[in-house]
Amino acid sequence: MSFRSKYSRLLTATAILPLLVACGSSDGTGDPSTGGGSPTGGTGSAADTSSASGTSGSGTGGAGPATSGAGGAAAGGGAPGTGGGPVVGDGYPEHTGAGCEVTAGELKKNNKLPNPFVMDDGTAITTKAAWKCRRAEIKAEIEKYEIGPKPEPPMVEASVSGNKLSVVVTTAAGSITLSSTIGGSGSCVAIGMNGNAGLISGCTQIPFMHDQVVSYDGGSGSHSQSDPFYKVYPELWGKIGKYNAWSWGISRLIDGIEQVKGELSVDPTKIGLQGCSYAGKMALFGGAFDERVALTVAQESGGGGITSWRTSQDFTTRTGTNIEKIDNTNGSWFLGSMKQLDPYSLPHDHHELIAMIAPRAVIALGNQDFEWLGDESGWKSINAAKEVWKAMGVPENIGFDFTSNHGHCAAPAAQQASVKAFADKFLKGMDAETEIVIQPQEGNFDLDFTNAIDWETPSLR
Repeated sequence: MSFRSKYSRLLTATAILPLLVACGSSDGTGDPSTGGGSPTGGTGSAADTSSASGTSGSGTGGAGPATSGAGGAAAGGGAPGTGGGPVVGDGYPEHTGAGCEVTAGELKKNNKLPNPFVMDDGTAITTKAAWKCRRAEIKAEIEKYEIGPKPEPPMVEASVSGNKLSVVVTTAAGSITLSSTIGGSGSCVAIGMNGNAGLISGCTQIPFMHDQVVSYDGGSGSHSQSDPFYKVYPELWGKIGKYNAWSWGISRLIDGIEQVKGELSVDPTKIGLQGCSYAGKMALFGGAFDERVALTVAQESGGGGITSWRTSQDFTTRTGTNIEKIDNTNGSWFLGSMKQLDPYSLPHDHHELIAMIAPRAVIALGNQDFEWLGDESGWKSINAAKEVWKAMGVPENIGFDFTSNHGHCAAPAAQQASVKAFADKFLKGMDAETEIVIQPQEGNFDLDFTNAIDWETPSLR
């Protein structure tokens, strides 16, 4: 019996819980409570991407490994009994590569950004279909070294009352409820991080309130075992970073939207995520780890977002400028062990986190006025990621706009227009020009991304 969340509304809790047991796997001035806000929001400090983002973007600022079969621990330490059921065939809508037999690569010195077109065993991928399993391998590596194993879909039951969406998530350990206040209108869906997606207009707004999963806690760098996530996954305490739990929560909200799409009059194939600063990272992880997301808007995401760990270290080594890197990012957002890793030994990097979205749509916004964001690193990383979209023949599905001279998370008119073009095309089916490549305008940046790679881009059949 399949009990993926898409179908779980048909099952009762008493029927599903035995299966769960049997099949187990493995300083911005913005207010974090108003992270969506309007596109004209506040300012932020160059020294604090970890803080709440301004009021312009959305957000202020495991158990189921990518392996085949039912159960098994994710590479890097997932414990049995934490998943939500068997992996069937080609996986499930959230992660179609769940049926691929992959494991995370080992730590091995490589000063260049890893080749996204080669499996860890050295096999080159030559087809678009093969990307599914390469993506699954990258997912396994990010889980092992950065955020821990993201649990597979559990039982979900959604309901709508007035303008409130409620999503009850149930595992063998218990239940929690995610709620969201619905606003706006439109058949497409905009999910902001802890508030409305202020840069995505003309869609139904269904924000993801992240403290309902694990608390942001002012970016304190601490974990709380009393957070709701650990009520449903107590065995994952101490084994995950917050971006794991937050991306899981985004997926559960999408489960709920799918269940009540008729009542909401929305199209769940047209979902956009947006966040800024720490919430820009959140949106990026959410879009990368859930293939149902049609458009990801990662605004000023900084280190741990679109920037690659290697290119960030390269920049600091060359310039002496302190930016957010693997050794100084927030200690609770990622696995505590990650900060001790040599970035040049990772089998993956964040150009591949971005590439997990391919061939779906993504646009990234930078702001070099805030050096902590590491926009040279972000520029090189997203250009390297774009090679995957080029290989698939859809370079217009990825864009980046590094327009500066504005407050942190206060997107200027030019960036608002860039996001609008992507939303018009990928959420509303309109004609729009999305081959957007706007580089940083000034400073001591080295913008030649080719010096960060030593591989060539194939044409995937």
